[in-house]
Amino acid sequence: MHTAEIPEQHGTTKLHPIQRPEFPAKGRNSRATSMHPKANSRNALSSSVLLILFCLSQALFAQTPLRDRVVQATDTSQVTAVKGNVHPMARPEFDQGRVDPSMSMRVTMTFKMTPAQQADLDALLAAQQQRGSPDYQRWLTPEQFGSRFGLSQGDINKVTGWLESEGFHVEGVPASRNMITFSGTAQQVEMSLYTEMHRYVVNGKEHYANAGEPSIPAALAEVVSGFRGMNNFQLKPRALKMSPKFTSGISGNHFITPPDFATIYDVARLYQQQGITGMGQKIAVVGQSDISRNDWTAFRTNSSNCTNCFQLSTNSSLLQIVYVNNVNPGMQSSDIDEANLDVQWAGAVAPDVTVIFIVGDPVNGNGVSDALFYAIAPPTGVGIPAPVISTSYGNCEANFFPTELSSLKALMQQANAEGITVLGPAGDNGPADCDFNSNPNITVTASTQGLAVDLPGALSTVTSVGGTEFTEGTDFAGAFWSSAPGTDVISSARGYIPEGAWNDTDVTLPDGTSSGLTAGGGGSSTVIPKPAWQAGTGVPNDGARDVPDISFSASPLHDGYLICSENLQTNPPTPTCASGFGFRDGPGGNLTEVGGTSVGPPVMAGIVALINQLTNRCQPVVVSGCGLGNINPVLYPLAARLPQSAFHDVQSGDNKVPFNPFNPPCGASAKIGYNALPGYDLATGLGSIDAFVLVTQWTSVSPASTANAVTSVDFSLAFAPTQLTVKKGSCGSVTLVLTRLNGFVGTPSFTCTVPATLGGSSTVPPPPGSTTCAVVPAITAGFTPPGSYRELGWWGVAGVLLGGLAFVLASFARPGASDTESHAWPRLVPGVVLVSALAIMIGCGGSSKSTSSSAVVSYPFAIQVPSTAPVASGAVTVSAAIGGINHTAQITVTTQ
Repeated sequence: MHTAEIPEQHGTTKLHPIQRPEFPAKGRNSRATSMHPKANSRNALSSSVLLILFCLSQALFAQTPLRDRVVQATDTSQVTAVKGNVHPMARPEFDQGRVDPSMSMRVTMTFKMTPAQQADLDALLAAQQQRGSPDYQRWLTPEQFGSRFGLSQGDINKVTGWLESEGFHVEGVPASRNMITFSGTAQQVEMSLYTEMHRYVVNGKEHYANAGEPSIPAALAEVVSGFRGMNNFQLKPRALKMSPKFTSGISGNHFITPPDFATIYDVARLYQQQGITGMGQKIAVVGQSDISRNDWTAFRTNSSNCTNCFQLSTNSSLLQIVYVNNVNPGMQSSDIDEANLDVQWAGAVAPDVTVIFIVGDPVNGNGVSDALFYAIAPPTGVGIPAPVISTSYGNCEANFFPTELSSLKALMQQANAEGITVLGPAGDNGPADCDFNSNPNITVTASTQGLAVDLPGALSTVTSVGGTEFTEGTDFAGAFWSSAPGTDVISSARGYIPEGAWNDTDVTLPDGTSSGLTAGGGGSSTVIPKPAWQAGTGVPNDGARDVPDISFSASPLHDGYLICSENLQTNPPTPTCASGFGFRDGPGGNLTEVGGTSVGPPVMAGIVALINQLTNRCQPVVVSGCGLGNINPVLYPLAARLPQSAFHDVQSGDNKVPFNPFNPPCGASAKIGYNALPGYDLATGLGSIDAFVLVTQWTSVSPASTANAVTSVDFSLAFAPTQLTVKKGSCGSVTLVLTRLNGFVGTPSFTCTVPATLGGSSTVPPPPGSTTCAVVPAITAGFTPPGSYRELGWWGVAGVLLGGLAFVLASFARPGASDTESHAWPRLVPGVVLVSALAIMIGCGGSSKSTSSSAVVSYPFAIQVPSTAPVASGAVTVSAAIGGINHTAQITVTTQ
């Protein structure tokens, strides 16, 4: 959209929180049945074979009944703690004491699979993505999943019986039989699970959480994984607010509307040439705020107010709203814009798709987490809502407690097994996802916690969507945008616009404040290993899941996206798209502009819906579901095959942010992050996409393996020197040496622990007055991974030499050669000698190893000792983690 030659006022700006070969369809392309007897015999034989194969494949789903794993009585006098169920923010310094014993609680107990079940699920996920397999894209229903990977009915009955004996109300068990939800009071929870429920105030907001690990009867320890709902630290949208009365200093600003997006990312050709609009497809959008249908209607009406634009229908059947547990939480001020962004833009990219908005209650429930569970493990009797899920919520890895992470990994594996594609954001704080601050009164301008990635996007079962920024400059010549002669032009983009990595860090906003850490998320997971499908030019050889996978324009300060929402500051709330004023809220010209990696999941969900339509995924005779499952195993092979046509390789910019973990500063400030480079990079992933090529070429490649990559990469850590003396009230520094082993190329996330004897604290971040330390993961360039080619060895050299000699013999020793030609042999001797010498040189200097960068990397280590610290000696420990590879190093520090 190109706005008119008048000053426009921006509204609130929001950022992200946290194949099978197709069977021919009946119709004009179907093959006529032959009347020839032999042909009929062949057809009958083929039909018999197909019937046998069908029966065999059906038998694969008909698993033997699950055995009971709870073999003892639930004796409450014998209990065991369920480790890993305390939230990282439930810390003593935030503790406000016990909750009201009568506080209502709704808790979900999650169950774990046996090792055999987990191995079976891993094998199934691999087979579902392997062409030629009987299970290829043969998705499970929740009931089938439960009968194969859930708890036995006998064990469900035993757990239910124990909960009811404790006075809880059992609300239900999903068909997948991997969890059970119950409700009661806080006092019941404390007494039955042997823990205390406390209140915590973090960033000015009150939460509740269990202060210690819950315990259960020892008889249930074999099946219980953990609990969800024992705290209300929820996933939240990442928000950056600008002054709602901002007036542009120039006229003719650009904003992105659905027709612009369709032009820039080549979606429009799918509508025009293929007739692919998402007809008959469904997308589930998860959120935690109610919305107004009037805003959805206004958005689609305003987006259609242009010539030669695809008209967005306002048929109410295209938007369905589901409230989890039939509870409508109402419009939530911190989530309303996120909800409207996700719902409106998912349906804008696939204009005829049905969007199912699933709303969780963030006040008395688990908000968007409840919505996500509903979309994947719906209540018994409820089918899977949609084969595509868009979530624009997340949190950094370190903020997930262990069983919460395990539960999330299991849920996303279930989604993939059911044919569901899940799309999540990469985060909006560059490589420092844990430095997001939910306190709107505080702007974070430098990272203190270092490298971190965002979940659920960093799971290998989820597609992580990052951010880019258009680099068209002022575009005075109008090469990329058409002008707006007096009125807003809804469709003004002329074609694809070059992109760089999105980074708006520390930009001065119109009200004089800083934008803070504002850049596309990216980096390497500390706990998720490298999946085999994540390979190609630029992918780091780090043994870790890297994000993002793909990216779209995300800057809210440069060509942001327009939505229609509600101004909840007025009473009653007023729409931001007033009737008769297009995307503006009235004659004043206010616009609601959004950005961040929140935009990526819903728009990519729309594109996945278009793929589903083009590949005819919803043939019930062929599949039990309508989806593609995990799309990552296809994205990377497609990028390798069509790197310049299906993807826009972003090669400029970075997502670097300032890093200074000390207050006051201890040494010079550094920047951490990653450059955009040719091929894959940790700033923009594979780049943005050309939707027409991506969709139409989707089945041109075979999916890659879903298994973990086979790798032996590793590293070691050591301090140089291993002892350090620091005066109180000052800083000390040494070098931490990382030695790369077996071709490792990557940067781990570092954590540093100071013992109490030196004045340290175990909390993260430590309270003021503590002795603190940090490793600076200063990254100045993207990774150059080892080459995937093999150098010429001796057999290769011999082959070259013999090939040359064969050419000589063929040229000069052919039958009937003249004497003159035969006398040419002596003249060839020097050449043969030279070739032989070169072969010897290549053979001696060659190697079968791949190229790699320096084997040793040095990182600055610093420790800050306050004047109040004790005089003592102690061992400071640094831990480094990447992809599940963990190592530590210690240095003896003496304070004086």
